[in-house]
Amino acid sequence: MKKVTEKKVARKVAKFFANVSNDVSNGLIGIGNSTPSRFLCLINAGLLNGFTREEIFDIFIGFGEIENLIMIERKSYCILSFKNECAAAESYEKLNGSFCLKGDTQALYLSYLENFPTNLVGVQENPKVWPNGLKLKENFISEEEEEKLLGLTLSDPQTLQLKHRTVKHYGFEFKYGSNKVDRNPLPNGIPEEMEPIITKLVEFGMARPDQLTVNHYAPGQGIPLHTDTHSSFEDGIVSISLGSDIVMDFMSNDDGRRVSIVLPRRSCLIISQESRYSWSHGITPRKYDVTEAADHGLTVVRRENRTSLTFRKVRTSKCDCTFFRWCDSRLEDSVDLSGKTADNIERNHVFRVYDEIATHFSETRHSPWPNVKAFIESFPAGSLLLDIGCGNGKYLMCSQSLFSIGTDRSKQLLNVCRKRGYQVVNADCRASPFRDDVADAAICIAVIHHLATEDRRLQTLQDISRILRKGGRALVYVWAKEQEIGKRKSTYLLQKKSNASRAEVCPTPETYSEAVLPVHINRTDFKHADVLVPWSLNSKESTGTDTPTYLRFYHVFKEGELDSLCSKISNISICRSYYDQGNWCIEFEKK
Repeated sequence: MKKVTEKKVARKVAKFFANVSNDVSNGLIGIGNSTPSRFLCLINAGLLNGFTREEIFDIFIGFGEIENLIMIERKSYCILSFKNECAAAESYEKLNGSFCLKGDTQALYLSYLENFPTNLVGVQENPKVWPNGLKLKENFISEEEEEKLLGLTLSDPQTLQLKHRTVKHYGFEFKYGSNKVDRNPLPNGIPEEMEPIITKLVEFGMARPDQLTVNHYAPGQGIPLHTDTHSSFEDGIVSISLGSDIVMDFMSNDDGRRVSIVLPRRSCLIISQESRYSWSHGITPRKYDVTEAADHGLTVVRRENRTSLTFRKVRTSKCDCTFFRWCDSRLEDSVDLSGKTADNIERNHVFRVYDEIATHFSETRHSPWPNVKAFIESFPAGSLLLDIGCGNGKYLMCSQSLFSIGTDRSKQLLNVCRKRGYQVVNADCRASPFRDDVADAAICIAVIHHLATEDRRLQTLQDISRILRKGGRALVYVWAKEQEIGKRKSTYLLQKKSNASRAEVCPTPETYSEAVLPVHINRTDFKHADVLVPWSLNSKESTGTDTPTYLRFYHVFKEGELDSLCSKISNISICRSYYDQGNWCIEFEKK
C-alpha cells in the first residue's frame, strides 16, 4: 500500500472508531494494521448503505473460507471473520483503500479487530409479535397465475398516476386522503379474471369482495401508513403481491408499536380484527428492504416492480366493531356530555390541568399568531380590547396603544400575567365580569374548544357579543378537526415531536358516568370530535421519577361548525371566516 493511501486509510479508520464509540461496549475494538487477525471490520460497507450479504461474500470468498459475517440493521459497517489469519491478511493487503465499491466511486476501507464481537448479534431488533388477526398465506397463487394477472393489470390503460404509484379501482373508488370509499358504483366491476382468487377467499371464510384496488409500485415507491375507515369496509382486507417481495410496516394506533413483515411475491395477506381496526399499515418508500437471511442474519433485498391487488367488501351498515376508539362510525356524532358530566370533564381536564401545567404551557407560548396580531393592530389608539381566555397574556401587549384586559379561569396562568404587569381578572369565559356594550374589540383564541357542550360554547359567543359595543368586532379561533387541507398539513402535524409537547402516549380511555372519551395520539389527524389530548411536563416541572402526563379536553370543530354556531346569535354579522394553520377562525361584528 502506498504511503499516501496508508495515511488516508488510517485517518478513515480512526474517524470511524471515534464515531462508533457507543458500540465499543459491544466488543468492537480495532487493533490497527500492524497486528493481523482473523477478524475484519468493513467500515463503509453495511446494510445502511445498501450492501447485501451476498455482495460481501462475493468480494471476500476468493481469499479463503469465511467463518461468519454480521450485518447490523441501521449500520453502515459489517464484521467479517475468516477461518484462518492468512486469508484475512491477504484480503486486507489487496483490498484496503484500493478496491472500488459500487459505481467505482469509493474505496473499501478495512480494519483488523481484536476479536469477533459476538455481542453485536443482539443489536438486531427484538422478535416481532404480529397484531392479532393478521394472516399471511405464501404461494397463494402459482407462477402461471401471477403472470396472467400481471398481464391483465399492466395492460389496463385506465390507471391513475399518483405521486408515489399508479392505481386503478374496480367496483368502487377508494378515496386516498380520507381512506374512505366513494359509494357511487364505478362502471367497471371486478374483472372476471379475478374470480379464481375470489373463490379461494370465500373458501377461507372471507366475505365476497365487491371492490378492488390495483397499485403498481416502481422500486423506491411506497404508500403512507393508514387505516381503512371502519365505516367504509367490512372486516377482512386482502392484499396479494405480484412481481416482487416487499416489506409492509404496521403501527399500533394505541401505543405506536411497529412491526415490519415481509410479503413474498404471490402471497396473500389478510388484515382482519385488531390488525384491521386498530393498526395502520403502509410501505416505506425505498429501493431495498432489510430482511432475515437464510442463516438468521440480516441482508438487503432489492425491490423490483411490484403490483398489489387489494380486495375489500364495502360496508352497507354501521360498523359494530369493539375498537370504538378508532371507529369513525362513532365519530360523526359528538359524545353526549351534558349536565354534571360536562362540569366534571371541564373541572378535571381543563381547569385543574392548566393550573398544573401553567409554567410549562407558558414557556411554549411565545409569539402571537400573525393574523391575530393584525386584527388587534387594526383598532385605533385608545380602543378597549378584552382577551377572553388570555392564558399567559401573549396578546395583551400586541398593541401598546390599546387598553387591554384579559380573563382566564386558571389562577396560575393569571399569576404569570400579573408578573408581566398585565391587567387580568379571574372569570369564566361564559360570563365575563364586564358591562354590556363596553368593548371595541374582543378576542377568544383557543378557548371555546375546551367547553364540553354546544350550549356552553354558544353561551361564550353570546357573552362576547354582549360586551361588544355596536360596531365592535371579535375574533375567535378554535382547533379544527381537519388538520390537512388539500395536500397541505398543519403546523401541528408537521411539528417535530422533539419540539412539541412530549406526551405521545395513549393511556386507557377514561370512563365517566355518561361518556367514554378517546385519548388522542399527538401529531396525528383527529379521528374524534370530543377527545382528551395528552400533555407531558418537561423534566424541570416534573418532581417525580416519571414524567407526569395530563389529559386536556377538546372539542375539535368540523368545517362550517363555528360559522353555524355564530349564525345562532342574532345581533352579530360575520365579517370573514377562514382556516389558519389547523384552526377554524371567524371574525364578527356587533350590529
